[in-house]
Amino acid sequence: MKRQSLPSLQVWLQTTSVFSVIAGYIVLLVIHADFADLQRKQGHRQLVAALTQRVETAEPQIFSVPWQGRGLQVALMDPGLTQEPQLQAGPAGQQWLVSRSPLVLSTGERRLLQVRQNVSQSLAKQRSSQLLLIAAAVVSILFTSLLLRLVLRRGLLEPLKDLDQQLQALNTSKLGANLVDSVSQPRELRSIAQAFNSLQQRLAKAWERESVFASSVSHELRTPITVILGHAQRLRRQNLPPAAERSAASIRLEAKRMDQLLRVLRDLARSDSAQLQLQLMALDPDQQLLLAYERVLPMAADRLLIPQPADQPHPLLCADRVRLQECLDVLLENALLYSQGTVQMTSEQVGDQMVLHVIDQGPGIPLDERELVVRRFKRGSTAVGTQGSGIGLALADQLMRAMQGDLVIADAKEGGSDLQLRFKLWPDQCLQEEAVR
Repeated sequence: MKRQSLPSLQVWLQTTSVFSVIAGYIVLLVIHADFADLQRKQGHRQLVAALTQRVETAEPQIFSVPWQGRGLQVALMDPGLTQEPQLQAGPAGQQWLVSRSPLVLSTGERRLLQVRQNVSQSLAKQRSSQLLLIAAAVVSILFTSLLLRLVLRRGLLEPLKDLDQQLQALNTSKLGANLVDSVSQPRELRSIAQAFNSLQQRLAKAWERESVFASSVSHELRTPITVILGHAQRLRRQNLPPAAERSAASIRLEAKRMDQLLRVLRDLARSDSAQLQLQLMALDPDQQLLLAYERVLPMAADRLLIPQPADQPHPLLCADRVRLQECLDVLLENALLYSQGTVQMTSEQVGDQMVLHVIDQGPGIPLDERELVVRRFKRGSTAVGTQGSGIGLALADQLMRAMQGDLVIADAKEGGSDLQLRFKLWPDQCLQEEAVR
């Protein structure tokens, strides 16, 4: 059975404490009422015992008729059922405690002694005491709630907030370096802080090993791949037989793909370790699309489309020029690889964002796979049978996050995919004189 999570620890503790105080006062009121009732009945029994002793030794004619005194009525009755002291309502809202007990007169005759005792004043005092208890309960509940709120804020919520701020300040570049101060935490939170510090140190070591491995592999493989590319280019300039030419072209293509893969892995490793250097500047979105268009056009033949610049220029977006072009390269490569029709590049302003579109006419990306395809080495179902590494979109997504933008995968209006690079308009953070037009 799944446990339901608490909406708020503070509310839960305050509510539980207030309910505990209320329950305590309810129990106190019940005990007070029972104790007062027990005292009345005990006093009544003592009164009955004293009267019984006097009547048994007195002359019978004394109590032949009912006798009344101040708040007391005594009478002799014919033998019958006895009665324990019980409350009965009387005239004018009075309350009487009535009992009947067996009695043997001095003549040997058996009778019942009925005693009626007016307890209205006692009940009024009891109600006054209960009202005082209720008033004290209300004051205690308010005081407990206010005091508990103060104690929880200073003793629990503020330490938790400080701990949360320390945790939020952590990133991969500082992992294991800035440990949470467990000594200053309350005793209940020290074990949590110590456990987190231990986990952080283990993750830092594992992260460092992974980063060193990725950097080493990228560095060690880059030289032989460069050599292979150089020899492939040299073979290309020679007059080779068709079969050898196809082999040389295949070697050259795979070497380029491997070189690109290593570059992507290197950038991902730098981004993971917070070593990715960004130079944010104000960029013209249409100019950036044109740069990508001219670079990719030789490989796309007549499939790549870009509209004429608008008469009214778009607002500038804030990004790193090199990383933005890398993101566009990834989107264009995917669009050309997974579709057979034309690929269109457009830009538009949507609210406080500048959006760069790369729209293809391919099968599209299913909605339930859009989170999957931006993970490393993950590919969608529509990519089956198509060559690819599965890390291009992961790199674009991570670069966009580093530039405080978003990579959005949507459906094109006429079918296919609409891959969008969304940038916020931050004119205050980008110098206008650095704009590239």
